[in-house]
Amino acid sequence: MARAKEEQNKESTTALSCFKNISFPYNTTFLIANAIFLVTSAFWFVTVSILHYKTDECNRFVTTPGIFVSFSLLAMTLTGFYAAYFKSDCLFRIHFFIFFLWMFVVVAKAFFVYCLQKETNPRLFPGTKIHEYRFDDYSGWVHRLVIKEDEWYRTRRCLVKDNVCNTLFSNQNMTASEFYQMNLTPIQSGCCKPPLSCGLKYEKANIWTVSRYNNNLEEEDCKTWNNTANTLCFDCYSCKAVIIADLRNNSFSLTINIFHFFFSLSLGIMGWFAWLKSLREADQN
Repeated sequence: MARAKEEQNKESTTALSCFKNISFPYNTTFLIANAIFLVTSAFWFVTVSILHYKTDECNRFVTTPGIFVSFSLLAMTLTGFYAAYFKSDCLFRIHFFIFFLWMFVVVAKAFFVYCLQKETNPRLFPGTKIHEYRFDDYSGWVHRLVIKEDEWYRTRRCLVKDNVCNTLFSNQNMTASEFYQMNLTPIQSGCCKPPLSCGLKYEKANIWTVSRYNNNLEEEDCKTWNNTANTLCFDCYSCKAVIIADLRNNSFSLTINIFHFFFSLSLGIMGWFAWLKSLREADQN
């Protein structure tokens, strides 16, 4: 009886010791994860680079950040892959240096998108379905960061070149009541028509005249509007405001940025444990 009990205790002790010796394969998991993202980021980098050099200047604002992001991911996953493969302390240090820079960019971008969402506040003009954007609604740091006077000429030239107002002007028989009930895009609202607060009289979608009964030409944008196809309201502050609002859409949603942050953080934590394990194994040897 005592011998059976002793053998049972010995078996339980052996099972516990085996359980303690089992450890999560952080290094292998980290190696596989980096291998997958290495192939993905390399394909992304090559694709975006080809598109960047094939597109014109006006569309490079989309591909330029893509090159930076894909190259950063490529460098980070490449060093992470070789660090896990060779269990190299030096490569792990380089990997985490790039990783912390990457996380700083991700956090800064998420914070920027969050602040931009709070700043963007379109106003529904009474009696219409048209939302208007005001440049003064944005803080000074947004003005300086997003719309620089020396760069506005290039943005304006691209808006004219891309004919952003052609869709709005395609129906020349549209009445004023029909126009005021349209769901205009931010670009159409800010750059293709004068602010409705100016009180200009609607003739056609691209032709507005000063009304004898209701006009407010004290605002700068009211004086800036011109019926010429290459002028319109491209120099208006309302046009600059919608470019800022459109930037929020091009920067993805706040939810995607938060998901990106936690996903990168989980990969970094896995790499951290893989690094600690490799250091422990090096000390034992």
